[in-house]
Amino acid sequence: MPMEETVSELTEGIDSLIERIGLYLPIYRGYKEQNLRRDEDRAVRQELVLTLEGVKEDAGIIREASAESVDLMIDVDRIDNKLNGFLEVVREVVNGYSGWHASANDLEDRLSELVSWDAKLIDGTVLLRKSIVCLAQKIDMGEYAIMTPLRNIEKILDRLIEDYNGREAAMKGFLKEN
Repeated sequence: MPMEETVSELTEGIDSLIERIGLYLPIYRGYKEQNLRRDEDRAVRQELVLTLEGVKEDAGIIREASAESVDLMIDVDRIDNKLNGFLEVVREVVNGYSGWHASANDLEDRLSELVSWDAKLIDGTVLLRKSIVCLAQKIDMGEYAIMTPLRNIEKILDRLIEDYNGREAAMKGFLKEN
């Protein structure tokens, strides 16, 4: 028997078992869905944390380049403080919201909205990291005119924080209505 058929049969068997358990214990299906939502939320937050940690690491080169100008050091410190604060907020709630997960049954439209927020956050962190890496490469090549790219990086970070706050508001909306 080929391996693909065995995996397919196993998957069908598990799905069938879950349906059978769900007939006797309707809450079981909801419990499984709740855990899946919690796992998805955790995965998004962990990806954000990993990317933001990479941004912090890459920003070290920019910090070194800013040492020649007080104005640049002030800008870099401000961005670094925002980044550290944002990273800590995301880290704190990396395990998700138990209240939201328990109350989000049958809210497909709202869940789609949340997925959109998650996509914006992932896109934003990737853009932030690319911008930091690009600036670091310019500095490595001897280009020290970094004020404008640095301000653009701060705008990207500010937008990312706004998007994260929008996601949090959406999550809290789930809690209030249910």
